[in-house]
Amino acid sequence: MKRGGLWGLLVTQAAGLASYGATPPGARQRQRQRQWQRPQPQPQPRCVLQVAPSTPSSSATWNPGSAAEELMEVNPDGSRRRLLATAEERLVEIQETGRKRRKVKSVLRRIFVPDHITPSYFAYSRWRCLQRLLSATVNVFGLQAMIMAVGVRDFQSGKAMGAAAAIDWVLKDALGKVARLAWAGRMGREFDGDAKRWRFRSSLLYASGNGLQIATFAFPKFFLALATVANCLKQISLLTSTATRSAIYRSFAVTETTNNIGDITAKGEAQIAVVDLAGMTLGILLSRTCGFDAVTRRNRLVGLYLGLSFLEICAMYQEIRCVVFRQLNLERAQAVVAAFVDNQDQDLPTPRFTASRERILLGSPRLKRHTFPRLSTLAIPDSQLADLLDVFHDDLFLLVPTPSAHLALVLHAAAKDTDVLKALLALNIAERRCDKHADLLDRLRHAKRDATTTIDDLLDAMRAAGWSTKSFMFPDIRVRADWPLSTDNRDLPPPR
Repeated sequence: MKRGGLWGLLVTQAAGLASYGATPPGARQRQRQRQWQRPQPQPQPRCVLQVAPSTPSSSATWNPGSAAEELMEVNPDGSRRRLLATAEERLVEIQETGRKRRKVKSVLRRIFVPDHITPSYFAYSRWRCLQRLLSATVNVFGLQAMIMAVGVRDFQSGKAMGAAAAIDWVLKDALGKVARLAWAGRMGREFDGDAKRWRFRSSLLYASGNGLQIATFAFPKFFLALATVANCLKQISLLTSTATRSAIYRSFAVTETTNNIGDITAKGEAQIAVVDLAGMTLGILLSRTCGFDAVTRRNRLVGLYLGLSFLEICAMYQEIRCVVFRQLNLERAQAVVAAFVDNQDQDLPTPRFTASRERILLGSPRLKRHTFPRLSTLAIPDSQLADLLDVFHDDLFLLVPTPSAHLALVLHAAAKDTDVLKALLALNIAERRCDKHADLLDRLRHAKRDATTTIDDLLDAMRAAGWSTKSFMFPDIRVRADWPLSTDNRDLPPPR
């Protein structure tokens, strides 16, 4: 370093020390405070909030709402964005949101909800979806149990899985189809006369089939027998459910002339497709969570099956309770006609009231057999039978005595549903109004005369209560008779 530079540095330091020593202590403290109080440099903000100046007006009144609407966010690049929308912008946003919701709702309604239906359809659909969700969940357990049962059986017997398992699987399906065919030929028109009760019974059969499928896992040696019986029960259940579906769907039409059975069926199948997928997904998740692949967890599988099946049957019961038929079957017709005969001046029970009182599981199986017996089993003398034919010579039914001192009906081979209704009216008049100690033929003549004169009043009262008089759901009454008629009743106009 040069000598002049070093000398200058020393002189400068000496001058500083001299000035520091000459400064009073109080001045030095104030100087240090001023240095500490200097503002520290602040970080540069990324964005700035700015309130845009309002338009000047004659009254300089501060409006917080309008100022908030003018609040802007200024970004580092100079762009601005409004933080709070104006009233007009909020209204447009609300309208746009409502329009989107209505559009989505319209699409879902077009896919899943039919048109021109009664209010009871929505309650029915809710319970039906719950029932199918539980049924699809349990079905996953049954299918998994059968697959594991085949593997356990072949492993214990030392056989390789393959041809034997495939043969047993196909054989159980084939025998199930045979059982379904036999059931269809046996029942026939019985489903039409008691659709609600048979629909509920079909759910019991399906739940029993699921139980037998799960039982194959516990007894793999009896796989073929258990799986065949389970599949037969399921096939019978599916046939019964399909046969009663149209009658149940028809009950949801607003009027008798509303022809939307295809629309109701299509929307119902769309609902079931979604629910079945959800049920299968739930069944797979439960199966993985509970670990049913372990043999030691059979008790948990059985417990879960029993719980879900119980809930499924309860949902089916509530589902059937929502169905209200306007058509009379034999049981409903007997109740309505009896109410008309007992209290002719009062209103008849409505379809909804009658539906709330109907028994779902067990009906009146002896009603049909006792009301329409075989004529050959009554042992009526020839002379008495001739007198009965003389009384009902122009009708398509006979009122005949039974060994139990009651009256029964014998239908003519050409009798139709309106003749069945008139026959039930005559039977109730003879049983409820006439003196049972009077002469039999006099009772029958009185019953026939009153039934002929009041059948139109009964039909009017039925229409007023909401019952259908154009179609009925009477079962197929095959036990009939044939006798010569003095008048061809088939050419007579039906009651109005």
